[in-house]
Amino acid sequence: MRYLVLVAAATLWVVFAVSAVSKLRGRAAYAAFVASTGRLLPSRFGAARPVALLVLAAELAVVGTLPVVPVAGLGVGAVLLGAFGVAILAATRRGVTAPCRCFGASARPLGAAQAVRNGLLAVLAAGGAAAAVAVGDPLAGAHPAGVAIALFGALVLAVLTISFDDVADLLTTGSVAVDRT
Repeated sequence: MRYLVLVAAATLWVVFAVSAVSKLRGRAAYAAFVASTGRLLPSRFGAARPVALLVLAAELAVVGTLPVVPVAGLGVGAVLLGAFGVAILAATRRGVTAPCRCFGASARPLGAAQAVRNGLLAVLAAGGAAAAVAVGDPLAGAHPAGVAIALFGALVLAVLTISFDDVADLLTTGSVAVDRT
């Protein structure tokens, strides 16, 4: 179970770190994220900037918490991913076709596939949190080879998650859509 905690924590750490960095890499990237957030919100919300800032702060909180208190970081990550999935489904039901700015620029509009991706990550996070409660410190008594394998598996999962839209494009159209903005 300790290796499940390591896989879950390391996967979420990379995913949330890349997500936050992709939004903070420049003014244009942050502005595109805020604009995309505004299109995804119901009209009654009005201002997208505070919501975008809250999302970014929550992502950074998960990144900061995971190495220190994995059970808390995984728990907050699970809740956040679940909320993202619900928000995506609600937006698509309203007919919103905004692109996913989860990991920077993307031409693919949000849809059920991204909600499923977030749901699967939420399940990984929740399972990791439950295992962390049972295990305590995941590194205590862990074999170095097991840790290395867990971290490699986490890296593979994180890369697949981050490149999800590109992989989906390749599998459905045979090419990757590129957004030059």
